[in-house]
Formats: sequence, structure tokens, C-alpha cells
Amino acid sequence: MSLYRGSGGAGDSTTDASINEVTQQAINAAASATAASGSATAASGSATAAANSESGVATSATNAANSATASANSATASSTSKDTSAAQAAISTTKAGEAATSATNSANSATASANSATASATSETNAANSATAAASSASTATTKASEASTSAGTATTKASEASTSATNSANSATASANSSTAAASSASGASGSASTATTKASEAATSATNAANSATAAASSAASGDAALPRAGGAMTGAITTNSTFDGRDVATDGTKLDTVATNANNYSHPANHAISVITGLQSALDAKASTTSVNNLSTVYDPIGASVAMAIALGG
Repeated sequence: MSLYRGSGGAGDSTTDASINEVTQQAINAAASATAASGSATAASGSATAAANSESGVATSATNAANSATASANSATASSTSKDTSAAQAAISTTKAGEAATSATNSANSATASANSATASATSETNAANSATAAASSASTATTKASEASTSAGTATTKASEASTSATNSANSATASANSSTAAASSASGASGSASTATTKASEAATSATNAANSATAAASSAASGDAALPRAGGAMTGAITTNSTFDGRDVATDGTKLDTVATNANNYSHPANHAISVITGLQSALDAKASTTSVNNLSTVYDPIGASVAMAIALGG
């Protein structure tokens, strides 16, 4: 068995071994063991730290995933916010247009107000002109009053002229007396006209007599039954002739047709087939020509030739 001898190598323990060195080596080995144990403890701590670090890494990964999800949600919210912002921008644009329209309307209203103000100023000017015209009318009225006074003076003058006219009228009366004499001559002419009027009156009396005679003749005609038929019916005597129709019918033509119809005639339609009894004597003739004595009618066997002959005889053929 070799013993440790330090750096000199292995040798016999009885000759070469040094207890101190062995002890020292034991101490060194114990120290190394302690150091190894410490290293193991440190390694265990490192492993624990590594495990903790791995757990921390997992936690960090979870946190990172959560952060990524949060980022995605934030991106979605940002996109929604962007859309909302775009919509708000569109609304803002519309509102801006409305504001511009309102501004235009306000400008138009301002223009209209300015026009109204101008019209008011024009009205005031017109009113001032009217006042001036009224003042002119007042002046004209004063002038007319003066003219009226002048007319009054003229009326006085006209009264004097009327007096002169009265004198002239008296002179006209004298002229009228002279005219009366002329009227007497006209009366003589009127007498001749009266004679003519008498003649016309006689003629009028003759016309009245003729009218009375016509009235008497009309009354006599009415009494003899020649009066017109009433609208709701009436009776007439004597023949009635016309060159037209009655109720759309030509009575003369229809009467000629009726004259050719036999008495008691009817509107008979000849049937396509007759019963054998219609022809008088046909059944008896057929019975006589039958081939057997037991045949009594056409529903049983009979002699066709004989039947034809009998029918011809019955029809007068």
C-alpha cells in the first residue's frame, strides 16, 4: 500500500511517511471536502437561483404576452379612435359647411337690411316731397280763393246781364204774339188732319169687325170638333194620312203584308221529323201492306215497298 508523501511520491509508511504531512493532508482533504461541500451548496443555491430565474423568465414571458395583448387592444382602440376621429372630422366638415351657409345667409340678410334702409331713406325723401307738394297745394288754394273772389265780382256783372236778358225776353213775347197769328193758320191745317184721322178711324173699325168675324169662325170650328188634340191623348174621326211613319213604322207597307195573311194563321215552324200519326191514313195504309197480319205499326217488320207506295198514296203522289 502506498502512502502519500507529498511532492516526493509514494513510499513505505514506516520509513518515509510523515505523520505531520498525513495530518496536514487530512486537514487539506477535510478542507477540500468542506470546500467541495461549500461548492455543492453554492451549486445548489445556483440551481435554486436558476430555477427561480426560470420561473421569473416564465413570469416575464407571461407579462410579455399580456403586454402584447394589451398592445393589440391598444392598437384596436387606436384604430377605432382613428375611425371615430375621421367621422368627427366629416361632421366637423359638414358643420363648417353649415356655418359657411349661415354666414352667407347672414350676409344676404345684411344686404336685405341695407336695401330696406335705402328704401326707408327713399320713403323719407318721398314724404319730404309730399310735404313740399302739400305746401304748394296750400299756396294754390290761396290762389283759388282769390280767383273765387274774382268770380263773385263776375257774378254781379252777370246779374246785370240777366236784367238785360229780361228786357230781351219782353221783346220776345211780342214776337210770340206774332207767332200766335201764325198758329191760327196752322189750326186750319190741323182741321184737315182731323178729317184724315176720321178716315183712319173708320178703317180701324173695319179691321176690328174682321177680327171679330175671325174669332167667331174659330169658336164655331172649336164647337164642331176640329179643335187640336190634347197632349195627353184624345179621339179623332175620319181617315188619317201621313207622308212619314208612325212610331218608326211604315203603316201602309205593314198593312199590305197583313192583308196577305190568312185568317187565324199562326207562326208555325215545320219540324224536321214527323210522327206517323201526323199524316192521315198513313198508318192504315202501312198496316194493309204489311207482310204479316200481326204487324200493326212501324216498330215491327213490314214490307218496305208497300209502305213506300202507301205513303205516296197518302201524300197524293
